[in-house]
Amino acid sequence: MPFQLEPAIAVTRGLSSRILIADEVGLGKTVQAGLIVSEIVLRRPDGHILIVTPAGLRAQWKEELHERLGLDATVLDSPTLAHHGWLSTANPWASHPLIITSLDYVKRPEVLRSLEALVWDLVVFDEAHALGGRSDRATAASALAERARTLVLLTATPHSGDEPSFARLCGTGDLRNQFPLLAFRRTREDVGLVTRRRSVSLAVRPSAAETEMHRAIASYTQLIWTQKGTSSAGARFVAAILCRRACSSASSLVRSIERRLALLTGAQDDGLLQARLPFEAVAVDDDEPGVALSVAGLHDGREERIWLERILALAERARAGESKLRALRRWLHRANEPAIVFTEYRDTLATVAAALSDRSPLVLHGGLTVAERHDAARRFNSGNASLLLATDAAGEGLNLHRHCRLIINLELPWTPSRLEQRIGRVERIGQWRRVHAVHLLASGTTEEAAVARLLLRSDRVTRAMNDLRATGESEDDIAEAAIGGRDPSPPTSRRAEPLGSATREEAVASADLSAQAQVEASRLELVRALNRDGIIAVPDSRPRLTIRRRRHGERGFWIYQLALVDSDGRRLWDTMFGIAAHASPPSCSNRGVREWLEAALDGLAPAVAQFHKHLQDAVIASLRVPLERAADRERAIVNALTARRARLSAAMLQRGLFDRRAERVAAAQTAVIEDALTRCTARLDEIDRCTRVNAESATLRFVLLRR
Repeated sequence: MPFQLEPAIAVTRGLSSRILIADEVGLGKTVQAGLIVSEIVLRRPDGHILIVTPAGLRAQWKEELHERLGLDATVLDSPTLAHHGWLSTANPWASHPLIITSLDYVKRPEVLRSLEALVWDLVVFDEAHALGGRSDRATAASALAERARTLVLLTATPHSGDEPSFARLCGTGDLRNQFPLLAFRRTREDVGLVTRRRSVSLAVRPSAAETEMHRAIASYTQLIWTQKGTSSAGARFVAAILCRRACSSASSLVRSIERRLALLTGAQDDGLLQARLPFEAVAVDDDEPGVALSVAGLHDGREERIWLERILALAERARAGESKLRALRRWLHRANEPAIVFTEYRDTLATVAAALSDRSPLVLHGGLTVAERHDAARRFNSGNASLLLATDAAGEGLNLHRHCRLIINLELPWTPSRLEQRIGRVERIGQWRRVHAVHLLASGTTEEAAVARLLLRSDRVTRAMNDLRATGESEDDIAEAAIGGRDPSPPTSRRAEPLGSATREEAVASADLSAQAQVEASRLELVRALNRDGIIAVPDSRPRLTIRRRRHGERGFWIYQLALVDSDGRRLWDTMFGIAAHASPPSCSNRGVREWLEAALDGLAPAVAQFHKHLQDAVIASLRVPLERAADRERAIVNALTARRARLSAAMLQRGLFDRRAERVAAAQTAVIEDALTRCTARLDEIDRCTRVNAESATLRFVLLRR
């Protein structure tokens, strides 16, 4: 589609060295990034490209690059390296031009260490919204991005309502604030695709036991918010966890309350507890909460245990007959078609799977291996199963639209971006049926009263990300409304400020390349039509002149090929151009036409030379700004390398006491710096050579005479 060409056009024209593709879910961001990868591979056969994805999407990326673009990528991870024995030989990251890896793998200090001598022609981060947090993942990604000559970030949900997080995402790879982020954000309406989604919120009446459980958990969490909510972020986090677990299922709440009681019994001062380490992505963390539940929520520990024991007894009664599970079974029976049921937690998923065991559901969650996730998605897409139970581990990147159009949310996630990711698994290009999204809401609870109002009002689920600025509430906002009692603010009618506005200090820019993309798409369609039967080899002995008979007028068309090269003779650009003029060979014999053609070529030489010079000047002018920007980026990389002594893993390691390896490490690092700087110097020399453009002699390809 024409809009999918725009980011590749921006990169090839040198409009920016940092690109954000933030289209709505399902508009082919992988294809758009793949086009950029293909251009870099063709233009720089000796280049190095790194694609960093969630672990579960590596195989999908490899498959799509091969099937759609004919590119063969290498997936690097621990098993691959061990299998090929590369750990003890050459650097595997420098041995392959196109590499796919996961952020969880590449963030490891020993892995980052092996990347320190490299500078990447292109680095692509998929699901890049995870880079806005404060974690070792974000730190590793930032280090790699600063080694990228071109950086591409892919995410359908760049803004979850957290402005600082969005600012960190937009600053990824920006060296000294010199390189604005060029953003592309298109909706289905923008690209001419009709949105055919239907969202239904189904109020589920809870049982008497569930009603008592929800009332008790609401009173307890509000008490936490009152006593410690303003002074302890940990207590606030515990309150939010328990509310979400209650909305998920009574069974999951039972597990959390039991764990919390056990932790509080052994806990002392909550100030001595270690904070949660950012080693896992919140977006796909579907496991039962752990040590976070040990933070005290009330001033009086005895009172808190009384509350927890009461809630535990109510939850035990409630899980004997959960109303949402009954409603889910009824809905699946009425729909009678393939469906995906989403829930936030893995233990809730197990409860649902047990309740629906007669339907032989497939399960997909964060506890599965990459191969197991891929197999579950493949079996569901092939039609071997009609029901897939998934956590948000399946909410990113996977294509599940081939066999399904129905999404059922057992509970609502507390961010609009995560909800949009869920529905986006089936609302993709290639989905020709109406998509249905069903949200099961426990009536009379905070889920219906606050969470649903914030997430679903004014059709904001489908409109939540029409701009890169915040248009939906963050998780903290929803917690404040659901627990703290804040009345949700009315929806604003003011549109978010455009990209590139002063509020962004010009850190984010936009470009309208739709007209150029449409022209390029039309050209590609013409090339396909002309080349429908494949490339035909033309022998050199074929005559260069063809005469076509016509009744009126005599006209000739001389078609030349012209190539422009750099100072080393490497081709930068080539084209074909034509000259039309009156033509009347005096003789129809081969010899007469040949003699006339040679004379005509001599007469056309001044016009060819003039156009030759015009094209050369035009190409030099078009290259000037992109080459200047490329040189600026390369020099910025050199400065960063020198300032940080090429260290990528320094921020990930903690120096030990009395560490006497410093001298050996410094000596080794000097060699790494020299290697990396050599690559940058070679690139700067190459850019300099590209500024000295020479034109080869125009070559006559063929002549068409009409007489």
